[in-house]
Amino acid sequence: MKASYFLLLFLVTTLTAQEVATRATLLAPIIREPVVQPPPKPVLRIEVPADSIIESQDSIIDGQKITIQEIEPIALPPIPPPPVPRPLTAEQIAAREALIARAPKHRSLMLSCTVYDGKHTLIRGITRTENTAHHWEAWSNINFRHFNTLQRFQKNDIVFSLLFGIGDEDTARNAARHARFGKAYTPPAIPELPADSTTEPRFIVTKGTPTAEDLAPIIGLHEIYHDHHIDLISEYHRIKTLREQEAAERLANPPDPKPDIIIQHCTVSPDAQTPTANEGGENK
Repeated sequence: MKASYFLLLFLVTTLTAQEVATRATLLAPIIREPVVQPPPKPVLRIEVPADSIIESQDSIIDGQKITIQEIEPIALPPIPPPPVPRPLTAEQIAAREALIARAPKHRSLMLSCTVYDGKHTLIRGITRTENTAHHWEAWSNINFRHFNTLQRFQKNDIVFSLLFGIGDEDTARNAARHARFGKAYTPPAIPELPADSTTEPRFIVTKGTPTAEDLAPIIGLHEIYHDHHIDLISEYHRIKTLREQEAAERLANPPDPKPDIIIQHCTVSPDAQTPTANEGGENK
């Protein structure tokens, strides 16, 4: 067991030393400009006169009023024809193929993470081969929630899209909860890691045998954190505060959960010649 542990530690150290020249890089700024919502577009509504309503039925479903109305057929503008496709020229096709050839490879980095006490993260990954899947685990001294705003990064010649499920564990709370039921709580055994993740981001593989290909993006994340931890932490707290403010605003001013709904429909015979807005008749 010890031999396997030190072998994996040596592998991580070797990879880190070998990849100094191919350090992970960001593909977009961590701190983004605030999103300015455009003014809402006017809602297109067709006003139907009362004398054009053939039948109207009201229903109350789970406290919500729903009105279904059959109306007289109304004239609508004709559907515009689809645009005529323009074939690419030989030069455009060649430029597109050259762009595709130069593009880096893409890979989704799917991980399952648990953050303990906001300080250490248990990373769970899977090494997949043609017929098997091998699980592996590693402990990091980084709070992986700080990566919430990191969507993509590049390590070596691969662009990684970061997709991970993440949860939190509070060991003191777990111990108190177990004590209330007369049970003992055993926290996980976390390997010794540097205390300051901003100056020494590190991880140690504790289970399984991940390949060098598996470990490359994990090393890349720790390189990103070393170089950009200030922005990562700042953006994490900004988004967290913003979401808390929005939740408090919704609690103080809850929207109407069940507004009245009116559904209007009309029946048109396939053989009927319904006048359009350009062929006469009143556009209602």
